[in-house]
Amino acid sequence: MVNKRTKKIEIRVSKAEYEQLLQRKTKARLAEWVRETCLGSELSKKAKPVPKIDLALLVALSKIGGNLNQIARHLNMDRTLSAQEKVKALLELSSIEQSLGEIVGNADKVF
Repeated sequence: MVNKRTKKIEIRVSKAEYEQLLQRKTKARLAEWVRETCLGSELSKKAKPVPKIDLALLVALSKIGGNLNQIARHLNMDRTLSAQEKVKALLELSSIEQSLGEIVGNADKVF
């Protein structure tokens, strides 16, 4: 049976203290971090750490994905290309998509 949290603790901190807490926390949520730090909570020990994300990589991959979707949309709408040309282009796009998936899958090993 899970122990339901029914008690609430409120504390006042300065803006600087609050910023320090946010910088020190190792969990996604401040409350979870405080619980783990102060109580050594078993729940927190089981939780997976939040992976660090390279924001530049995420933005670049997002832009590439958007561009690929636009290209695929135009290929599907273009009436001047033969079916063979469209299939070849879509296969290339699929190959690029697969490569990007591998890059994303390996990104956690790099960071």
